[in-house]
Amino acid sequence: MYKQMSINIINRKYYLVGSLLTIFAMIWLVSYGAVSSSTVTVSATVASSVSCSTDNTSTAFGTLTTATIATSTPNASTTISCNTGLGCTLSINDANAGLATSSPAYTIPTRRGALSAATEGYGIRATTTATGSGGTLGVKSIYSVEGNNVGELNTTSTVLASSTASISSREVVVYHRAAISGTTQAASYADTITYSCAGN
Repeated sequence: MYKQMSINIINRKYYLVGSLLTIFAMIWLVSYGAVSSSTVTVSATVASSVSCSTDNTSTAFGTLTTATIATSTPNASTTISCNTGLGCTLSINDANAGLATSSPAYTIPTRRGALSAATEGYGIRATTTATGSGGTLGVKSIYSVEGNNVGELNTTSTVLASSTASISSREVVVYHRAAISGTTQAASYADTITYSCAGN
């Protein structure tokens, strides 16, 4: 009889412990089983930027002669960067549409095509380098020439080079060339070329 009572008491203890575990499990499921979430929106802004810089502020032909087609030194290298998705454009314009003197008034005219010794003409050609990264910077066809060929300069803004994608520190090198004839007025000549850049 005592043995049976002991077994019953033990069974009741196990039953009680089991019941308590069930209750705790139910409480845990109610307390921790539900899922709650929230969201955080992260935002940022990148400002658009277009910049260009030319390394030299002056270049000189020295004394021009009828015997040669001269190239001024140093060349003018312009570095351009932009983060606009459509790329950017480098443009130029000159003050005189040629090499000019004011006393007496005379201009060695800018020309497009091949320069010849003993024939007046003035212009530029351009090329890009491997400097920089990003998209391709391409030179406009009239300036992407070789040898004695040049593209003309204008007093109005003219595209020199452009890209169709963002670029960083891409470089354009400009070579200035000139020739004179036997009747070119003796004087000191000058021209001012302005470089400007803008996003596309």
